Amino acid sequence: MFEAEVYQLYESINDEGPFQLDIVSVLKERTSGNADVLKDYTRDSFAYVYLFFDYDAHSTLADDEKIKEMLSFFDNETENGKLYISYPMVEAIRHYKDMESFKELTVKCKRDKCPFIVGCAEKDTCLNEPHYKTVVSSESLPQLSNLNGYTKTVWQNLIMAHLCKMNYLVNGRFEFPDDICPQSVIFSKQVEKHISQRCPTVAVLSAIPVYVLDYYGCSRLLEKLREE
Repeated sequence: MFEAEVYQLYESINDEGPFQLDIVSVLKERTSGNADVLKDYTRDSFAYVYLFFDYDAHSTLADDEKIKEMLSFFDNETENGKLYISYPMVEAIRHYKDMESFKELTVKCKRDKCPFIVGCAEKDTCLNEPHYKTVVSSESLPQLSNLNGYTKTVWQNLIMAHLCKMNYLVNGRFEFPDDICPQSVIFSKQVEKHISQRCPTVAVLSAIPVYVLDYYGCSRLLEKLREE
């Protein structure tokens, strides 16, 4: 519905001072179509608000400080809303072959926005690498190409893989997590372990399974993932 990058969302909510507009007002102002659909609604019309965006670190507007600010502001679905970030983008959900390779799977994320690009011996190679969507298509299981065709078992496997990956990123254990993890902590670990390095990368991680974990909780979701 917003149909733009997370950094453009930042500009929209920061236009008249630090985060003064509620998200429903922002969406109404975004397009005439949104205004028509939401004309009878305010933020108080919705009990919960969730926002799903890509990290998109290669964007001309990309700024990790903006991500930190928004994750702090959009940290509660019953208040301002809750922001979920996919690394590097939504296609991460299907960037999977097996658990062993997925554990350490990372991708470069900044391209020409890399702070170390000047003087980098790998600059030309890096800038000429294929788009992430192309990489996903070539490095994933063929049956994952059609999201609408996913079976219950496929979803169970992908959710388990991404949540083990989240726990590995945050706690160093590639296993189903014992606790829910805030988006701000996930981002800080991405920065610490991957984004801040000499060649910035991100651990491939979809926001969808993390949302599912937040919704069900650890014990209830684990039961569902074990269902036949």
